[in-house]
Amino acid sequence: MAASGRPLEGKTIVIDPGHGGKDPGSIGQLGTIERDMTLQMSKEIEQELMERTGATVLLTREQDEAVDLQQRVDVATEAGADLFLSIHFDAFTTNDVEGMTTYHKNSKDQPIAQAVHDRLMEKDFDTRDRGVRVGDFYVLRENTVPALLLELGYISNEKDETRMRSLQFHKEASEAIVNGVIDYFHEH
Repeated sequence: MAASGRPLEGKTIVIDPGHGGKDPGSIGQLGTIERDMTLQMSKEIEQELMERTGATVLLTREQDEAVDLQQRVDVATEAGADLFLSIHFDAFTTNDVEGMTTYHKNSKDQPIAQAVHDRLMEKDFDTRDRGVRVGDFYVLRENTVPALLLELGYISNEKDETRMRSLQFHKEASEAIVNGVIDYFHEH
């Protein structure tokens, strides 16, 4: 059992900031660009993991650059990662849709998806709980390691967008995600 200060010692976690470079992802009403938000959020999660868990953390991109989907998956495969976390912010054609969703690809990844999602919902971000769902995203489908895709709010919804621009949210969401990962690996 790892010492309490290093609960994920020996684990490798890949964080994948969605979009980047010529692919901006979604753009919010307040001008928030998804590719920037995902990078900022991913760096916050990386810091939280490194400070609290002793895990090895890799990012699929460290800056605003285009990385194709297969390259993102390859990072996890080559590192023999224990977990791949893809960070996104959703968008919808109407601006009234809000909430957070945690996607996984198959039933064996459901428990870790649930562990992370439960911790996010515990934070009471005043947003809709859109649940844990199976998602047919490339980075989930093609991954050989356990993989989650987190949609941490709707950039197309003003309330969600305002929240995701706050540093407090980045800090709290990172904390929740790391708590969920620790919960899962502690039990398995």
